[in-house]
Amino acid sequence: MRVLVTRPEAKAARTCARLEAMGHQAFQLPLFQPVHAEGAARSSMESSHWSALAVTSTEALHDVVAERDATSMKDRPLFAVGKKTAEAARKAGFTRVIEGSGNGERLAETIAASDFDRNAPLLYLAGCPRAPFFEQALERLKVDFETVTVYVMQPAINVPAQAETLLKKAKPDAVLFYSTAGASRFFDLVRCELMAEFGLHPQFLCLSAAVAAAIPEAMSSVVRIAETPDETSLLALLN
Repeated sequence: MRVLVTRPEAKAARTCARLEAMGHQAFQLPLFQPVHAEGAARSSMESSHWSALAVTSTEALHDVVAERDATSMKDRPLFAVGKKTAEAARKAGFTRVIEGSGNGERLAETIAASDFDRNAPLLYLAGCPRAPFFEQALERLKVDFETVTVYVMQPAINVPAQAETLLKKAKPDAVLFYSTAGASRFFDLVRCELMAEFGLHPQFLCLSAAVAAAIPEAMSSVVRIAETPDETSLLALLN
């Protein structure tokens, strides 16, 4: 199959390599690029006392070394939304990593049910834009937390013609969406009618139901959702 990957460039390159190893033709259409606030994660972790950390993206731990940047936090609980984020946390040197199931609301439930010192707030290292579900669930479950934005996802493509040119070149049988922002951005740049004009009828494969909700109703018949919110399940939809 011809597959279009809409992740940021560095992650898209890894996904494309994985797709090609599976026998597919892969093309990149990075819709956003991360811009990290230099030193923001380090200063937030060391400036106050926190009960634990939470991260919902590997980007939040970009260039973080726990021994250097989080000496007072490296042995406290770090709640990671899923497998990849948990791996990044362990690689950074955090010793008490609790892995979630890939969903922000479920991660909040895991945090609320966990036994750790609640005398101080939990620190959530976050990006922008982000879905509100994790923070809303923490509030509902009465978990005291503070959010610090440590990176911003900026548009990598600003002109619809750039996306349209790539789409005509790739002629995808499937388009992979990893975030609600990515799905929304794609359809901001590419009109639904345009794909029919190009003779394209791709499937839209989504990491979660929340991502799928960002796809226009007119395309709902060709939307498929991964069984679990991880890349292995997403790519399994290509079989």
